[in-house]
Amino acid sequence: MNSVKTRYEFGRHETFALREGWLDKGLARLMTHPEGFRPDLATADDLGIGSRMAKSLAYWLEAAGLAVKEDGRTKGTSSASRFAKAVYRLDPHFEYPVTLWFMHVLLGRRPGSVWNWFFNDFRSHSFLREGCIEEFARAIREHAVNQTTPGVIQREVGCLLNTYAAPPPSEPVDPEDLTVSPMRFLGLLVRHRDTGRFEKVRPLDAVPIEAFLAAVTLLAGDRGSITLPLTDLVAAHNSPGRLFNMDGDMVSDAAQAAAETYGEKGVRLSLQGATRNITVPNVPFESWYESHFARIGARR
Repeated sequence: MNSVKTRYEFGRHETFALREGWLDKGLARLMTHPEGFRPDLATADDLGIGSRMAKSLAYWLEAAGLAVKEDGRTKGTSSASRFAKAVYRLDPHFEYPVTLWFMHVLLGRRPGSVWNWFFNDFRSHSFLREGCIEEFARAIREHAVNQTTPGVIQREVGCLLNTYAAPPPSEPVDPEDLTVSPMRFLGLLVRHRDTGRFEKVRPLDAVPIEAFLAAVTLLAGDRGSITLPLTDLVAAHNSPGRLFNMDGDMVSDAAQAAAETYGEKGVRLSLQGATRNITVPNVPFESWYESHFARIGARR
């Protein structure tokens, strides 16, 4: 991590991990209600959830890039982002994995969050809950402008693990369990019940090309250049390698597939001396989401 102090957000999820079915309800409310999404009692009653859950859902809509607040406020009414409008048109019930992958990119890039710390700066691949808590506490002590209590840090890590940690593939998952987080199905984090350990893993299913390109496009925006060395895509902060648990070979393969699929749109690989580079067009990251549905023939 760098030495610049960061303001962290704590507890805005109300300790609730993202739940199956929440985003359907939240997105519909966000898109169809005249006031957007307001986490008040009326919204909670209409959606059939508790008042704290409504506040949590408001946070998840924002953290996943679906809702935006005016003037950077953390409370009050949210309006739909461009990404939300694309999701509502193309995948309003969150049936396609690509939607979760795009949400993960935005969640993992969220500044001052446990998600950003975990996927970018926590380098242990196999760990116990206590070790993760200890490392996050150390990061907060050393890099946070705003300090907090050990209890808050434990709850942040607990929410992270409940959101992403899935059982091993050999263990059955109850499809009717609505408390399960949809982010678990990305397969980026596994919980081993027999040992109590957690393990960061490479995704079993290939990351959609367009989600990879969205991550590259956002990183290019961070760097102010549409051309990046592939080494940056592996190890840089907020890179696809960090966000998707991808090694150098996986990043290279994904870049090659992206250039082959979207060469006509300006995605290309080049060699400068011994350095392989990727160039991406200067387009909004949401356009790659729309490109995915065009490619698979599911545009609505």
